[in-house]
Amino acid sequence: MTLKQLRAYLATLQARAQAKIAEIKDGLDDAQIRTIEGEHETMLVEIRAKTAEIRQREAAGEPEDGPAEVPANAPGNTGERGATEAERTRTLDITDLAQRAGRPELARAAIADNVTVEAFRTQLFDQMVEGQGQPQRTQTRTQMGQDSQEVTRAAITEALTYGLGLPVPADGPSEAARQFMGRGLIDLAAEVTDYRGGRILNARQVDEILTRASHSTSDFPVIFENALNRSLEGRYALAEPTFKQFARQRNFRDFRPHQTVRIGDFPMLQRIAETGEIKAGTFGEGKEETQAFSYARQIRISRKMLINDDLGAIADLLASYGATVALFEEATFYSLAFNAKLADGKSVFHADHGNLAAAGTAIDVDNIGKGRATMGKQKSIDGNPLLSNKPRFLLTGPDKSTEAEKLLATITPATAASVNPFSGKLVPIETSQITGNAWHLIGDPSMGSNWRWGYLEGYEAPRVRMEEPFGVQGFAMSVEHDFGAGAIDSRFAYKNPGAA
Repeated sequence: MTLKQLRAYLATLQARAQAKIAEIKDGLDDAQIRTIEGEHETMLVEIRAKTAEIRQREAAGEPEDGPAEVPANAPGNTGERGATEAERTRTLDITDLAQRAGRPELARAAIADNVTVEAFRTQLFDQMVEGQGQPQRTQTRTQMGQDSQEVTRAAITEALTYGLGLPVPADGPSEAARQFMGRGLIDLAAEVTDYRGGRILNARQVDEILTRASHSTSDFPVIFENALNRSLEGRYALAEPTFKQFARQRNFRDFRPHQTVRIGDFPMLQRIAETGEIKAGTFGEGKEETQAFSYARQIRISRKMLINDDLGAIADLLASYGATVALFEEATFYSLAFNAKLADGKSVFHADHGNLAAAGTAIDVDNIGKGRATMGKQKSIDGNPLLSNKPRFLLTGPDKSTEAEKLLATITPATAASVNPFSGKLVPIETSQITGNAWHLIGDPSMGSNWRWGYLEGYEAPRVRMEEPFGVQGFAMSVEHDFGAGAIDSRFAYKNPGAA
């Protein structure tokens, strides 16, 4: 897969993840919500992997249309890999049907028995017909057969979301939403409010539609808010802050400070004495605190923008805010967490932590080797050597990014002496939040990380909330975000002040 194709595939993955999380609606039970969240998290893992692959291939100087092998789960692949994608689609479709029918327990058996989607749909219908006399199933059947007005609202929300800039999936919008695609904001508001004024020609008619849309009995403010939220979430997902590659995510239950217990070693095993006595051991531990905070900013959508029916202007506003929220996270992490003080009162990068070079040096094989050796000599809280503590990322600011990429570029050496042992083993990361010549080696977060970040549980993306009613004079909305980051360790990274 070429870089160009990989970017397109990543966009498709992000659209799927956005559609999946949008399935969480009022009325779902905890088990259904957990299932959706689990599928969404699986998609996010793949998105992060593809994002990292793109950055690594960009750093290696690979051309956009260069040849590359197509991954097994790429859309349109055939053979055994295509079968894997088909199986994944079948699993998701069956799970979705079972949840909408209120019978999630049926999905697992159908997936295991290789039941087709059509056969499972028929099976669900037959069971619903057989259970007409049972109140609980009758209620479920009624919910599935909701009136066309509900279907229309959902379709308009979907079409409006795409109009606000969310990428349309590769297979296109849903059948119900297609009739509303490409229609303007006022036209859709007229559809929702059942406006019968004929063709919309002037500002007075627009004001009349907006007045209807602002009434408490109208569904349009909710539809518009939902579409704004979905579009903002999609734009936000496209702007990935750098720290998410090497810091561990763990969401917060509430806004209180959360203690992260930095466990030491499991007590080392000892040979059992002849008496059969097993000696007790203890854990060493350190405690660090991290906390989530709530952030917000108000935005106004003017009457002029509404009368102009300018979805593009609103989409551009959301696009900038999606990137702005991601930049806010980036700036917050590096200013408050990256080199924050730990419970011992010392910064993450400190000589006493054994992770700070005494003098700044250039980015070359010898100096990176010294940094790797320093990380490999780190010990647990109980004084035992770590099983593995290898660097995975080379982090720099803009001033040193080219130097880092040149070192890590894959070049065939002319002699054995010129072999670069770090080529292809370290991933370069550049952030504008680091100034000057400093460079850092950072370990794989799966083995351990110095930092934790997270959202408030249930709010994994920025959200839009209407503050003033939708109406003829426009409206105000707030973009809100619950986010926290902090330092929890010092052993899994190394800093060199760098040479000028």
